[in-house]
Amino acid sequence: MNSNKITPIILAGGAGTRLWPVSREETPKQFCRLLAGGSLFQATLARVSDESVFSAPIIVTGAQYASVAEQQLVESSVTPAAIICEPVGRDTAPAIAAALLASLSPANAQNYLVLPSDHAVEDETALVAAVTAGADLIRRSSAYLVTFGIKPSGPETGFGYIQAEARELSPGTYPVRRFVEKPDETQAAELLTEASTCWNAGIFLFNGQKMLAEMERYSPEILRAIENSLMDAEQSGKKLFPAMESFARAPKLSIDYAVMEHTNNAVVIPVDPGWSDLGSWGAMWEHGAQDISNNVLAGDVLAVNSTGSLIQSSGPMVAVAGVSDIVVVANKDAVLVAHRDDAQSVKSLVETMKADERCEQKRHAGEDRPWGRFDSLDRGQNHQVKRIRVDPGGQLSLQYHHHRAEHWIIIAGMAQVTIGKRVMTLGPCEQAFIPQGEVHRLENPGDEPVELIEVQHGDYFGEDDIVRLEDVYGREQIPAAAHTTDIAA
Repeated sequence: MNSNKITPIILAGGAGTRLWPVSREETPKQFCRLLAGGSLFQATLARVSDESVFSAPIIVTGAQYASVAEQQLVESSVTPAAIICEPVGRDTAPAIAAALLASLSPANAQNYLVLPSDHAVEDETALVAAVTAGADLIRRSSAYLVTFGIKPSGPETGFGYIQAEARELSPGTYPVRRFVEKPDETQAAELLTEASTCWNAGIFLFNGQKMLAEMERYSPEILRAIENSLMDAEQSGKKLFPAMESFARAPKLSIDYAVMEHTNNAVVIPVDPGWSDLGSWGAMWEHGAQDISNNVLAGDVLAVNSTGSLIQSSGPMVAVAGVSDIVVVANKDAVLVAHRDDAQSVKSLVETMKADERCEQKRHAGEDRPWGRFDSLDRGQNHQVKRIRVDPGGQLSLQYHHHRAEHWIIIAGMAQVTIGKRVMTLGPCEQAFIPQGEVHRLENPGDEPVELIEVQHGDYFGEDDIVRLEDVYGREQIPAAAHTTDIAA
């Protein structure tokens, strides 16, 4: 690594339950295409794409999200330095420790920028300028641990706060006086009476060796657990899978609790980059493009005599009349109707669905893939039925399955199908059977999309039962032991 550059650590392991039904357990908020042009994760990648400033990023995500992270990295033409695949979520301190321990050497004086992957930033230039100022400060004294405080627009109760000392270390940089956990409304209003108050956005810049030294001082049990998990880690290309048992022993702590609230070297740089955590549908409404009636509309929707609402659909046509300050979000398999500002009730709905083992909280009926898209039409204990679209030039990996057989029926386009040593061309109403364990692939060499119905039959449909032998998109096999959920792909 070039020590003159900053290495981004992109944290991509959160759940985002308040944005259901778009965000779900298997495709959480950071990987959802909530913004024009891509996902929040991809927007974060773009934020650190200036190769004169930043080195290749280190991605830290859950092992169950490794495939979607890889897919979106490929779509963004980003080659990461590493993808740390956590076997279980333990909050940000263990995640950062894993990234540092996996990449640092004793002689490496690398600086790191920690970024959540599920936030929106309108003024990228302002944020990068603040990061550059922080890097200049660290070059003068590497002991400083820099956090970036967001200039508040109101007394929010969903964020933590940072208060700075009055004295400047350099223009626009201040020692941290204290961190304040999420306050109630009265406390939040009182905090804003002091000009030094900022929101805590969870963005940090530091010298890697100095952060590890502070972790050793204040949270050594985290370092021991992560060190042990990396000693027994599995490697697969850029992906690193820490050992489950030792990783799970790491205390579940944020970097704020583990280090930043204790260190004497915390520095805050206030910045106003048009930041939003997009943590609720209310925040999405505030961030969105509002029309003359203060509505945010997206998809096949119609609003009459309605104000202050967010209405969006990726499924059926949605019409609302005579309502105010509500959220209606429709997918193909689920619809949410809620008060715009009642994020907690949305979270409670998701918890109820999870307790009832409803699949709608866990997975979408369909997902995008590098080669096209699939939509799940039906799923039972021993079968799954999908409608699959393979775009022109797209191809599924050369693969086989241990636990399922498949039956393909082409309904549009011309597909080139490989089954074992046989290669055939199939058109509409033609079909192919793939026995369990047989190597196979489907390609679309034509100019029109190929569409097919896939019927799977077996006893397991998880992502780790797709054994890839060749893949033009650079996806690799995930060790089965790394999975904590069964993502169907």
